[in-house]
Amino acid sequence: MTTPIRRQLVVPGDAQLAFRVFTDEIGTWWPVGTGHSVYGAGSGVVLRDRAIVEIGPDGQEAVWGTIVDWEPPHRFRMTWHPGRTDDVVTEVTVSFADVAGGQTLVTLEHDGWERLADPAAARAGYREGWPFVLSFFRGACEPASSAGVGAFAAGGPVEGEAWVVLRHEAGPALAPGERAVEHPDFAHHFAFLRTLDEAGLLVAAGPLDSASGMTVVRLPTAAQLPELVRRAQDEDQSVARGLLDVRVVPWRVGLVGSPAPGSADPVGVPVG
Repeated sequence: MTTPIRRQLVVPGDAQLAFRVFTDEIGTWWPVGTGHSVYGAGSGVVLRDRAIVEIGPDGQEAVWGTIVDWEPPHRFRMTWHPGRTDDVVTEVTVSFADVAGGQTLVTLEHDGWERLADPAAARAGYREGWPFVLSFFRGACEPASSAGVGAFAAGGPVEGEAWVVLRHEAGPALAPGERAVEHPDFAHHFAFLRTLDEAGLLVAAGPLDSASGMTVVRLPTAAQLPELVRRAQDEDQSVARGLLDVRVVPWRVGLVGSPAPGSADPVGVPVG
């Protein structure tokens, strides 16, 4: 079974704003002229009757997908088949969660690759494509939030610390029965943890079991959330190369204990 693609990003504004920009305003930001559409430059994209529809320059229409779950402003799920008929579809789920600093964590998951003729090739293409497309979505959220919509209405700075958990599991590049810690690319994961430790952000890291691990990060300000989410996916080469899969989970810490007398500060350890 081919594993899903997951891509996360943090955008300014609350979940209601992010949901609206992604759905109702999809035509304002989707990059139709960059090869990520059916009809190319000059076409438009709309959400109509619970379907994502591209309208070409000559009026032709192509349905990209149909929404099957609709839970504004928290989540929606849709079938996905741009350029194909709907007899063979994958599925895309997008969720929106308010996080510290009046921001929103957006998580896109693309699944169902085994239904396609060449699952690995299709997944590889979208693994490169989704980060590019979502960069335009992020750009659309920035002027919307600065216009006084949602949580950024007051126009104040993003303040307050933020805690984050990075959940790591086996990625698509890991062979069945192989342990991530024994793979040559695992050294890149350890190197990434060290960069977090050297920056004073790492609280602790380690395995949960033989197939998963967890890293706890403490950010001095919530303004660092977008960059941490990006780095966890792009700069940890064990994740970028598919050895590990990462899910970024904001953690609302209610109580922090005092260190025991004589104990050392936590340092980074590899996640197995």
